[in-house]
Amino acid sequence: MLAMKPCASFESVNAMLMQSFSAKAVMSAVELKVFDHLQGKAFGAAALADELGLVAERLEPVLDILVAAELLDRKGSSYINSSVASEFLVSGSHFYQGESMRLTMRFNAMVEDCITDLLAGGDVDRVRTDEDWATERTLEGTEQDAKGGALPYVVNFVEKLPGFENFKAMCDIGGNHGMYTMAVLEKNENMHGTVYDLPHVVLQAQKRCNMLGFGDRITMQPLDFREERLPAAQFDLIFTSHVLYAFKDDLSKALAKIAEGLKPGGWFVSSHYSGRNEKGNEMTKASLELLTRLCGYSSHFIEKEELINILESLDFEEIRCRPVHENGLGLMIAGRKA
Repeated sequence: MLAMKPCASFESVNAMLMQSFSAKAVMSAVELKVFDHLQGKAFGAAALADELGLVAERLEPVLDILVAAELLDRKGSSYINSSVASEFLVSGSHFYQGESMRLTMRFNAMVEDCITDLLAGGDVDRVRTDEDWATERTLEGTEQDAKGGALPYVVNFVEKLPGFENFKAMCDIGGNHGMYTMAVLEKNENMHGTVYDLPHVVLQAQKRCNMLGFGDRITMQPLDFREERLPAAQFDLIFTSHVLYAFKDDLSKALAKIAEGLKPGGWFVSSHYSGRNEKGNEMTKASLELLTRLCGYSSHFIEKEELINILESLDFEEIRCRPVHENGLGLMIAGRKA
């Protein structure tokens, strides 16, 4: 029979495939400054198209995608920003995420175009990805991601550590843009920060710190933590953000090197993904894990119990944990060196 009826529906798969296209439409709206024009002022599709020099009948379904994504509100035939768009997608907002979104889309595209080959054992060009961390747009993107995400929660977590007011020196391993260090230093005017990263990254990052007025309080130092060690017993605080996963195959060794860099009584703080097998966000977690493994890492997730066990074996004390967001993937963990 030619007209056999399937037992199940394929609609959910088709919907998932279309979501990839929809995401690119959202990115185009950001690049066209659609949200800047719709901040506090409603436009119909024709009027907005005229403002932007676009074709109205082509722009209208883009606006409808943005409504479906809860990035715009529709009032009759007019559109205006939702609260999410106002906070994260207007270019003048403190929490603007445009470059962060471009970074995510660009990195994903580099991998998704060759998933089949990578599953068969091919390799991502790690030299190219390492070099990309030093570009101005990448630094801006990672900084935006921090400001719109974990940054305020991490700083609040750190400043409540016992003895924080007496800290004199901190370092951030793989600190890239230096924003976490600058934000922590704002809370303690007597601290100096050192940001360690790959040599080609620190040159650009130092310029950003200087521009924001932290040039005399932050030192950028080249360091490949995969091969090199920190200076011994130098820091009251050592921080890592989404760095430890790169050392998951020998996490004990990496944490022992971190312990070497801490003064007695110093604190280690990590912010990273956790809860891989917990309920919720299954598609996001599976996709993130696939992306991570295709790039040659064993996992992007470090579970709380695993990290606590290693820290305790290295004589860390007063270990404390807190989620970055109640419903998110991030976990913050801190331990004090005995």
